[in-house]
Parts: sequence; C-alpha cells; structure tokens
Amino acid sequence: MMKRLAKITVLLGLLGSLAACTNDMGLGDVELSTKVYSKKKKTKKVKKVKKAKKGSQKGDQKLKLIKKYTGFSSPTAMAIDKENNLYVSNWGGDSVTKISSNGEKSKFVTGMSSPAGLAFDKSGNLYVSDYSADVILKVDKNGKKTTFANNLSTPTGISFDKAGNLLVTNRGSDEIVSINPQGKKTIISNKMQTPVGVVEDSQGNLFVTNYGGSVLKIDTNKQVSVFSKGFARPGVGIDITAKGEIIAADNGGDCVRRIAKDGSTEVIADKIGGCVGVRAHNDQLYVSSWSDDAVYVYSLN
Repeated sequence: MMKRLAKITVLLGLLGSLAACTNDMGLGDVELSTKVYSKKKKTKKVKKVKKAKKGSQKGDQKLKLIKKYTGFSSPTAMAIDKENNLYVSNWGGDSVTKISSNGEKSKFVTGMSSPAGLAFDKSGNLYVSDYSADVILKVDKNGKKTTFANNLSTPTGISFDKAGNLLVTNRGSDEIVSINPQGKKTIISNKMQTPVGVVEDSQGNLFVTNYGGSVLKIDTNKQVSVFSKGFARPGVGIDITAKGEIIAADNGGDCVRRIAKDGSTEVIADKIGGCVGVRAHNDQLYVSSWSDDAVYVYSLN
C-alpha cells in the first residue's frame, strides 16, 4: 500500500512539472488553436462550389479546338469588330489587347482599372466596363477613350440590345441597367443574384449569368424567372450563336455549357481552367481562361 501511494505521489509530481513546462514554452494555446482550425475547416466546407446536376450533361457534344492565343493577363471578355479583329480585356493588366485578323497582337487601349466587359456599337466604337472605377468607357477606332457612363456599381458583363442600348450587369447592386446612346440610365431589374453577364435574344428576352449559381431570364414584361440551374458557378461570358443557341461559361465547372429551351445544359468545351468569358462569332466560339491566361477558339460547325 505504501509503495502504491509513493508511485502516485511521484506521478502527480511529474504531471505538475510537465504542466509548468508547457506554459513556459507557450503551448498553453494549443486548445484554442485547435478550435480556430476547426472553425476554419467548417467555413471552407460552406464555401465549397456545388456541382451541376448530373442529368444536365447528357448528350454532351464537345467542340473541336482550332486555335489558342496566349500571353494575356486574366483575360475576361472578348469582342470582334467588322474587320474580324479580336479584342480581349486584360483584367489583371488594365488594358485591352487587339489581335488582328492575321494574328498580329498589340495593345489597343490602356489606363483602366480591371476592365471586364467588351461590346461594339454599330458605329464601331468599343465599350469597356471599368469594374474598379465604376464607369463605362467608350473607345473610338483610334484607341481614344472617353467616359460614357459613371456612378455604376462594379459593372461587369455588357452587351447591346437590338435598339442600340447598352445592357450592363451591375454586379455590386444586383441590377441590370440599360443605357441609351445619350447616356441615360434605366434599371431593367434589381432582382438578380450577383449578375456578371447579360445578352438579349431575338424576341427581346434577356438572359443573365449570376455568380450566385444560376442563369435568370427577364422577359419583355420585365418578369424574372430562373432559366437554368445546371451550372456550378456561371461566369461573365454568355452569348447567343447564329443558330439562336444560348452558350455560357461555367466558371465553377471549368467548362462552357449550351443551354436548351427547358434550361437543361450540355458541356460543349471542357477542361478550361478558370473559364470566364465566351463570345460566339460566325462559326467560331472564343473562350477565355484565367488559369493559363489564354483564349481558346473552337469550331461551332
């Protein structure tokens, strides 16, 4: 009995000494650190990108890659002029790059703050959404820029409607704004979910990619409905082909999806890391990638 008491006494003394050493070494925060780490892990799970519905990829038909342009800085949007010159907005380079029809590359305009969307008007002027400066810039054929509209809220994707008004996704205020040629702004809808891209079809309906996870439709009566949920996370790029097909970037899925009339989708181009923008022109589809700072060109035939 005395021996057992002696062992217990020695053991208690050792534990006391170990506790003292732990505090002296600054390890007394181990429990707190563990709690903080667990909290971070939980937050990370909440932010995990959801996958598109399994049934949305049935009948996938991949397009043929025919060309690849490199050397950009976070390329976002693309536009093509009447002479078939390609223009690419460099989000990370505060500039717009021009690639002539014969493949010659040059800086078309500089001095912007995170340029995002691009669109040409009927007169050949290029419009650029300056995301960080909250303005839309108008750039003439010689590269001279002026401010077309201001007081926006992180304008992202842009396009022209059939009437010649510029459609703007106000990402920061969840709005779609229409700006007429004189610069007058009209709010089309403020019921978006972090809108980043917009396009109008031949019937006057608008389709909007929302970074929040869906593609919305705004009909001619300005009624908003969910058009497609078959995306992991829609990107800036959304366009309509010459055949009337709606094509959009799935930024979260690293691919481009074609959307059917019932809202279901099929993947037509995949393995595009950081897929952001799309532009359909004639028989070709242009897709921008942030992962390798490139623009891929696919055949739509």
